[in-house]
Amino acid sequence: MAALRHRVLAAAAVAAPLVAVLPLRAASAPVCDAFEIEYALAANLELTETPLGKGDGIYPVGPGAAVLRFVNKGGVPGGPVEMLSYQMHEHFVIHSTALFWRSSFTSITDTTVTPNACAVAAQGALVGRTIRWSTPLLAYRTDGVVTCQGSLCGKAGAPPPGETELHLGPGPVWFRPFDFAADMRTFTMPKTQVSKTESPKLTASIAMAGREIRRRCVQVQPCP
Repeated sequence: MAALRHRVLAAAAVAAPLVAVLPLRAASAPVCDAFEIEYALAANLELTETPLGKGDGIYPVGPGAAVLRFVNKGGVPGGPVEMLSYQMHEHFVIHSTALFWRSSFTSITDTTVTPNACAVAAQGALVGRTIRWSTPLLAYRTDGVVTCQGSLCGKAGAPPPGETELHLGPGPVWFRPFDFAADMRTFTMPKTQVSKTESPKLTASIAMAGREIRRRCVQVQPCP
């Protein structure tokens, strides 16, 4: 009997530290009520209504990046979606010939958005494999420089000769839906108009593709 009592007490002594540790491990487990997913972006920039139509065309731009926050729906992204950030680098060159005018136009710009006080730039919802946006991107703006060389510069809505700072916006821009592939890792967005200006004279639209490069599980703090 004494030997049995000794074995019981020894087993209890070994189990006690384990019992004490288990609640601590459970308490320290991270709370995951949302996924923040970062996407690498590439886009085609389509220009129309350029001076004499000589700059009209489709120009590859990028790289870019966006971060979307999805609600955690049983371990997978779903439900309401918030865009937390967006940026796109645009660098392209236009060579134009019109009658006796020959010019080249180089644009180097970056497009960004400014989130609201709750760090959200746009809101939408994921239905099936498509995000449909319920608000525009806030404070969408493009900043950089354009350089014009040649006889067309300064005429018919073309920028002046030499290097000129370019600042478009900020203003709201509505993105078209994001359509995801079956694995939910990549998406495409059809052509969306993002600006229309008189100096330089043009209308700009982008079609975009995104690829997931990073995700993390987060706890979202309430925002008034």
